[in-house]
Amino acid sequence: MARPYLISGIDVGNSQVKVVVSKIDRENLSVEILGVGSAPSNGLRRGMVVDMEETIDNIRTAVQRAEAMAGVSVKRAYLAVNGLHIKNQISRGVIAVSRADNEISQNDIDRVIQAASVVSLPVNREMIHVIPRNFIVDGVENVKNPLGMKGVRLEAEVFIIEGLSPYLRNLAKCVNENNIEVAGLVFAPLAASLSVLDKNQKEYGVLSIDFGGGTSTLTVFEEADLLHSVVLPVGSKHITADLAVALRTSIDVAERVKLEHGATSESLDLRKRDNIDLSELVGEENFLWPKKQLVNVIDARAHELLDLVSAELKKISKGMLPAGVVLSGGGANLPGLAALAKEKLRLPVRIARPACLPVGQVSFHGSLEDQNDPSFSVAVGLVLWGLDEEFGSAKGKTAPASKNMFFKKAGGWLKNFLP
Repeated sequence: MARPYLISGIDVGNSQVKVVVSKIDRENLSVEILGVGSAPSNGLRRGMVVDMEETIDNIRTAVQRAEAMAGVSVKRAYLAVNGLHIKNQISRGVIAVSRADNEISQNDIDRVIQAASVVSLPVNREMIHVIPRNFIVDGVENVKNPLGMKGVRLEAEVFIIEGLSPYLRNLAKCVNENNIEVAGLVFAPLAASLSVLDKNQKEYGVLSIDFGGGTSTLTVFEEADLLHSVVLPVGSKHITADLAVALRTSIDVAERVKLEHGATSESLDLRKRDNIDLSELVGEENFLWPKKQLVNVIDARAHELLDLVSAELKKISKGMLPAGVVLSGGGANLPGLAALAKEKLRLPVRIARPACLPVGQVSFHGSLEDQNDPSFSVAVGLVLWGLDEEFGSAKGKTAPASKNMFFKKAGGWLKNFLP
């Protein structure tokens, strides 16, 4: 029997490590997820490795859980990268069409992208992605694919994402130390966009917010182009720290309080209201805390995040983003956050629920009912990215919409495997 073709993704976040192992049917490019694993992440701060040994151990734990579920060994994986050190810029390049009949070939497209990629970077920074946004053929702008067109002069505009080399290499080394080859580095918001956004949303205009542990990322697509991406210094761990100070308790207890009782609005929280009995969690008798006070602590951080998002939108948005806002990441599960974002941003808002989107050729084990975890958006997107890299279009491009269909239900289904 031929060995299965595997594509795996590793998302090392500030609070959790997520691993997805999938098997590819090379005949019809369908995907079967074999197993997933997760583990606490204690060695990162805002996307940067601060404890190498801890990060290696966290990755090992998550990988072992995924391997045990999948029944295979992970030898190679795509790795998500994120953090405040990651920046982006727009660059342009121009070439003369090489063929005598002036027909633009794939070689011309590759050359103009390469020309646009020639930018000056500090010695300690390197490119992660070069993403073509649009082309100009003899002055005709907004050409999406110039292949086969006639022209003399070809220009390209590309979106360059770059990061600090030491930080990228440290994270990759943590994966390598577990005897896993890094197949490629992928900017986490790009990976997430493949699993939670479809072609129509990107065409009309959509904002994707990944509410992570130490940071949050904002990504805007308009007219199918990546318009803007930025990493914001606010995450769900900041809410945990605020609660620890307010309750005068440990971080672990504050995290449990956030997960079990947290919300941004009393009216939208269907759980217990008024006073919350935290005696068992805190370890003190008759420890009652007003629900309103808890909501106020969480609400302040949520407002801070959305204020930063609103400020970014005012800088870059060309239109009204009719496809609205999609919230992903573990912080997206916070009750009331979607309603608050809708009020603050004045846009339609939904939580990333991959299991609710249309599905293409995918093999699944188990039920999809009520399994809609947005925290796996990046990990699933990494597999989609790998699928396109190894079976799809040119390197560096976002996966075509047709391939996005393979995993529309995957994010929710993953919870079936979790302990």
